[in-house]
Amino acid sequence: WGGVGEHERVHRQLSVSSDSKLLDEDIREEAKVILRPRKPPRPKSEVFLGPDPQPRRTKRFSAFGGDSPFGKSEGYIKLEQLGEGSYATVFKGYSHLAEQVVALKEIRLQEEEGAPFTAIREASLLKELKHCNIVTLHDIIHTRETLTFVFEFVHTDLSQYMERYGSGGGGLDPRNVKLFLFQLLRGLAYCHR
Repeated sequence: WGGVGEHERVHRQLSVSSDSKLLDEDIREEAKVILRPRKPPRPKSEVFLGPDPQPRRTKRFSAFGGDSPFGKSEGYIKLEQLGEGSYATVFKGYSHLAEQVVALKEIRLQEEEGAPFTAIREASLLKELKHCNIVTLHDIIHTRETLTFVFEFVHTDLSQYMERYGSGGGGLDPRNVKLFLFQLLRGLAYCHR
């Protein structure tokens, strides 16, 4: 997060007029996108709906082909650690290939066990999922010690947002809760197609 200014930007983009009729119209409009028979082009993946004040580069890259520099750790720089879980550490990184900030999920490999089953399952699912409410897997880097997934970078996640802005006296604004829930359900519906 970038502090108070970032919160105001997200809040402004999440906030809808106090007129609940407008919110219902927004949800109906979003529902039309879900019900389309063809798949719409993949828009940006963010926690919020609305225009992005800093346009994202449209250059896309894919991990799954030929003699390209993809799949090689030299194409990326680790910038800072963002988090750590039971089997992986996530870093903010930079892609020389796409000239953009990325998230690097580094999974430690056990010599006797190899890649964890959960990592293999995650990779096989994510490389097929292209939707605005599902984070994009750009690349996979395999070395003797680690398996690294290169994801699009998002500035925060729902858990961090809830901790930061929902722990105050009143909790999250109900309109924001509706928008978050709608985005979660839209991503889930896409997974089940």
